[in-house]
Amino acid sequence: MENNKKTALAVVVILSFILMLTGCESLRRKFTRKRKSREPQDQMIIVPRDYSAHPFPSDVMYKQYFIYWKSWNQELITSLNDYSSYKKILDCVEQAIMNLKKMATYLNEDKSKELEAYIKKTEDLKTQVVASKTMPPSRMTMLRYDAERILSSVNRLFDLKKMKEHLK
Repeated sequence: MENNKKTALAVVVILSFILMLTGCESLRRKFTRKRKSREPQDQMIIVPRDYSAHPFPSDVMYKQYFIYWKSWNQELITSLNDYSSYKKILDCVEQAIMNLKKMATYLNEDKSKELEAYIKKTEDLKTQVVASKTMPPSRMTMLRYDAERILSSVNRLFDLKKMKEHLK
């Protein structure tokens, strides 16, 4: 029995020695990463688009900017009422001015000049906000009243229903 164990051990040692000499080259080759072959890519063709021609009629664009202006002005009033941060108030005023100016581009010259007065009032409101970074509550209330007056006036005078015949 002991002799069988010795021969079995000798066979195992000889086989492991033979495996060590031959190595696992095929096994190693199987698990190595193969290099990616570079295939020529097709050249991408980009067709430039002309975005200057606006797809929407002026009444749709005017209505859109009117709604934007109205929401930003209402946000300004809410921010002044809630004593929000200076940056929030300034951002609301700037957005309201930007949308009023875009509204003016869709109006004819007479109505555009009338709207310029409200743009100027809103810009004056902005300069007052910039001048008083740390506003006391009484000052915020005054600015809120000014913003409410501008909102009601522009809302009443420059509604889309009244401006249909004054659009370009």
